[in-house]
Amino acid sequence: MNILLINNYFPPEIGAASHLYYYLAKELQKRGHDVYYLTGIPRYNVDKETYEEYKKRGKVFIENEEGIKLIRVKLPYIERHKFIRRGIEHFEIAYKMFHYTKSIFKGLRIDVSLVYSPPLTLYWTAKKLRVKGHIPFILNVQDLFPQEAIDSNIIKNSFIIKFFKNMEFRAYETADLITVSSQKNKEFVEEVCKETKKVVIVEHWIDENEITPGPKENAFSNKFNFHNKFVVSFAGTLGKLQDIRIILNSAKLLEDYKEIVFLIVGDGIKKEESEKIAEKMKLKNVIFVPLQPKNIYPQILNSSDISLATLEKEVETPTIPSKILSIMSAGIPIIASMNLNGDAPKLIEKANAGYAVPAGDYKSMSKKILLLFKNKELKEELGKNGRKYIEEHLSVKTAADKYEKLFQEVIKTRKLRHF
Repeated sequence: MNILLINNYFPPEIGAASHLYYYLAKELQKRGHDVYYLTGIPRYNVDKETYEEYKKRGKVFIENEEGIKLIRVKLPYIERHKFIRRGIEHFEIAYKMFHYTKSIFKGLRIDVSLVYSPPLTLYWTAKKLRVKGHIPFILNVQDLFPQEAIDSNIIKNSFIIKFFKNMEFRAYETADLITVSSQKNKEFVEEVCKETKKVVIVEHWIDENEITPGPKENAFSNKFNFHNKFVVSFAGTLGKLQDIRIILNSAKLLEDYKEIVFLIVGDGIKKEESEKIAEKMKLKNVIFVPLQPKNIYPQILNSSDISLATLEKEVETPTIPSKILSIMSAGIPIIASMNLNGDAPKLIEKANAGYAVPAGDYKSMSKKILLLFKNKELKEELGKNGRKYIEEHLSVKTAADKYEKLFQEVIKTRKLRHF
């Protein structure tokens, strides 16, 4: 098949969205499919110099990345704290990804497209390409926008909420098929679109060969002299939805255990605030490290004894942070702090890969950290369980199997409609 993936992100950008589709694109390409990937130039979690270099190459250009035909569109570099400008950008992305590439797609035969949401506006890009090239599309809903933004008070205005709710309905109604990552997400989307047969679960996936169990002694751990430390890590975005305060409060409770060190790796709008809080609390057992290159991330996990995934209490959507899969793939236990009614705690319990505690409950988190600190055999068992579950259920190969069938299904259905 000739498959088009549409996603706002692609490496060298560091983040769940870029890696998820990169893994899938590589796997589909290995299976003999021609894979096209429509995206922007690198802007997210990259330095300004990298952006400026790509910017010089024109408003649209094609690269070959490990056999993937990468179509890059010039998009603006916007600082994270500029929320209104970033909101406008979502419409700009959708518009430019279609209008800048019309001449390219005129000469291509694409059988099907898979669209990553958010940004939700990309459904419009896929819809326009479907009209022009008769390309059916699957909308892959990874985050429930606008509901997550409403829960976290990013969007408060009733008019804007109504506007995005209407867009959400149109996106779901327009898609030929919708994929979601979990049962509760499926129920939520079905409630919006009122079409149960249209919504299919394809769980999150990971390239299990890229993040693997490895020695604690590596270049990253050597740099920070972690060999004789019990490392509790948090690696990823320090954004509005992530609860960093619970990590600092847990560190305060456990500050008498000199072997335990808390490692916070990443950047985001909460970083500066978190560093100030840690300084005010006089925490000597917390280390902040800037965002690291993608190839260093496996070393960070291998350096860790436990890794954390934390969400604020306000996040009520049943999200599964992708870092959970990375932690499980590395073969170390996870402790998650979030809404216990979501799908992530159920995944951790099903895999027996760690523990989930209520959002904001730093006392419970501290107890679980201490339990694993004092019980090495249990720590190792939970880590092995997580790795095994990834290999058997959440590998990129499993996801590619599912998507191949779904692609064939929507292509066939679309042809029957035209016939």
